[in-house]
Amino acid sequence: MEIKRREKRPLIDFIKGTLQESGAGWVVVENHGIGYRLEVPGNLTGSGWQEGKEVLLYSRLVLKEDGLYLYGFGSSEERNLFNLVLGVSGFGPRLALSVLSKFTVSQFYVSVLEENVKSLSRIPGVGKKTAQRLILELKEKLPSSFSGEEAEIPVSAEKTNEKETIEALSALGFSLEEAASAVKQAGAQSDNHEEPEGLLKAALKLLSQS
Repeated sequence: MEIKRREKRPLIDFIKGTLQESGAGWVVVENHGIGYRLEVPGNLTGSGWQEGKEVLLYSRLVLKEDGLYLYGFGSSEERNLFNLVLGVSGFGPRLALSVLSKFTVSQFYVSVLEENVKSLSRIPGVGKKTAQRLILELKEKLPSSFSGEEAEIPVSAEKTNEKETIEALSALGFSLEEAASAVKQAGAQSDNHEEPEGLLKAALKLLSQS
């Protein structure tokens, strides 16, 4: 379960400022006199945000034929997932946001690893064939194609599978503390994690419940 590292960074990594306006799937954040409009997952604006309060959004700038669009996310894990889905043929920003509106990051990864076509077909705009394509193109990428800094794996994680799984979760955007805790719990609950994918799936299920 080798993690490929890339040094490419987003042009605008995050925006921190005052929430000025919000609607269904969009927000305007003011920072030093500039109002940034960001397209966001549909469930984000209903998460208790209040106009006039300070917010922080991780961002992704996308160039389309008709201009530049800025997308915002409540966590780096959500942005990682958005970027991953954009790499699937036939998926643009709108469908990628639909994924995040329907699933938490962990729930989505578990559905892909379990090849749960029925679950993925419930995403707005995604039918059975599109769900199958998501699984086909993403299942092998989940453990192996994320970017980020090398994680310093705790010395106590002596088993190779545990180290690889913690590294994979860290690359997905989870904190090292979250990853190590989930892997430890998953390993303690079952002995049937001889393959890294099995341990990764079990750890993701625990994270999806937290």
